[in-house]
Amino acid sequence: MRPLFRIATMLGCLVGPAAGAASLPVPEGGTLRAVPGAHELPDPSLDYRIVVDMQTLAAQPTGISPAVQKLAALVNTFAKAGVTPDHVHVVAVFRGTRVVLAANDAAYAAHTGGRANPNLPLLRQLAHAGVTLAICGQAAEAQHYDASMFMPETQMNLSGIVTFLNLQTRGYVRIEQ
Repeated sequence: MRPLFRIATMLGCLVGPAAGAASLPVPEGGTLRAVPGAHELPDPSLDYRIVVDMQTLAAQPTGISPAVQKLAALVNTFAKAGVTPDHVHVVAVFRGTRVVLAANDAAYAAHTGGRANPNLPLLRQLAHAGVTLAICGQAAEAQHYDASMFMPETQMNLSGIVTFLNLQTRGYVRIEQ
């Protein structure tokens, strides 16, 4: 089975908040559902390097992006399995129209019709857990965003493509959400 497919399949098994959620890195993020007899599980001896192409918007502007929810569940699942934070390196890349996912409330409202950004609580928890939130500067500029219009936990990069190339050259595995 290809690694990208394995990770995407694992991310598709998202469930709601787990018992003991307060002790997880992303308390509101839930975990992946346990699968009896599963062969591939998070391995505390491995060093994970993951770059996530955040592709999925919620069906409605008031909803949380499935990509954000699945990333939170993945981070929590690693922690629950005993993988320490120094062995989980995650960069979430927001590009194209999906840069809005990391926009502050005012910019989100301006771009979606007057609503606050429902993704911010989970994204803040992800950033606090060590996930880097990277904005594609090309997409931001094309849509008339500037750095002040994103949550302060983000970093503006030249482009999503350069970010993917640099990180994959450094051994990161790219997954799409």
